[in-house]
Amino acid sequence: MLELMVTLAIVAIVTAIAVPAMQDMTENAKAERITGLFELDLQFSRSHAISRGEVVTISPLDNDIANGWQIVAEASGDTLRERGPLDSGVTVALANGGFQPVSFTPTGQVREERQIQIRIDHCTGNENKDIDLMISGQMLMREVACGSEY
Repeated sequence: MLELMVTLAIVAIVTAIAVPAMQDMTENAKAERITGLFELDLQFSRSHAISRGEVVTISPLDNDIANGWQIVAEASGDTLRERGPLDSGVTVALANGGFQPVSFTPTGQVREERQIQIRIDHCTGNENKDIDLMISGQMLMREVACGSEY
């Protein structure tokens, strides 16, 4: 009986240590996934604007980026790609707040420079990201410490 109690105590201690670490790992994986998708879609939009010779725009679904986003070729009206709702605890916004559409011209440039901030609640390390979109259409990705304010 004593051995069973000791074993249960050890299991309880290990569980108490492992569960918070598992939650951190889950939040960090969520951050990496959303950042990767958004970066991929920015590159996809720019590439398609150049190859199609028309303006391609990433815009929030239903005027709220939390509902997801779509990529549309403006002249033809073709929806090139659509993403579903963001995971809970994820915020994608411009540095000045909110999220307005990002448009790439047929030369691959953006209509105006933007800083897109991706923030994850309860992440650890440097999993938050800032994506600086330069007028040339090039992107600069920067890691930001978790818990940093906008």
